Amino acid sequence: MRGSFEHAYQLLTSYFMEVRLVDPNFVFDIQTTSCKDKRFTRCFWCFGSPKKTYKLLRPVVVIDGTFLKGRCRGTLLTGIAIDPSNHIFPLAFSIIDSETTESWTYFMEILGPNFYGYDTRFVVISDRNPIIINVVPKVFPFEIHTFCAFYISNNIKTTLKSTRIVFRMVEEALTSIDFDKHMNAIQNTDPMGLQYILGIPKEIWFNLYIPMSKYVRCHSVLLN
Repeated sequence: MRGSFEHAYQLLTSYFMEVRLVDPNFVFDIQTTSCKDKRFTRCFWCFGSPKKTYKLLRPVVVIDGTFLKGRCRGTLLTGIAIDPSNHIFPLAFSIIDSETTESWTYFMEILGPNFYGYDTRFVVISDRNPIIINVVPKVFPFEIHTFCAFYISNNIKTTLKSTRIVFRMVEEALTSIDFDKHMNAIQNTDPMGLQYILGIPKEIWFNLYIPMSKYVRCHSVLLN
């Protein structure tokens, strides 16, 4: 709140150590350059006792990144879960320079071990960032990776608003009959939009075909 961005980053280690005094289970990691000035490169932190906390939540992790504004710029990566009442539960955070394979791997490799031990598989939800698509199966080889249908609907190559509305009805369909009915409606009004949708396997965005779909809806605004 006060001082420069540079000074705030210099205080990160002290801040994290103070938090750990209150919460011994607090997880954090700070990386700096190897030169004498020890310039900040990236960090990770997670409040609470992750393994104990995660058992109380739905087996779902929503991951995304957002740009940081200000002089220092950078990107904030987040991991979010959903509690039994469908409320948002922040899990973990990371400040990195940009969304690269290395930075996403760094975030997931620290996040993962802190939640391993949960006795069932979990679902990872993300946008269709190609870097995330490549990193998730490497770090979480046994988990289920799905795409947020909200992002898909916003990127459908169409000029018809009705196509996006019907697509969301498709994603929320509870039966194959309803799924086919809404897909046929898109086919009759917007063949180009339909081709874009068919290019994405429904097994990774349509709840009826996703294992463990009872725990999660892929049409989610959590990524925002």
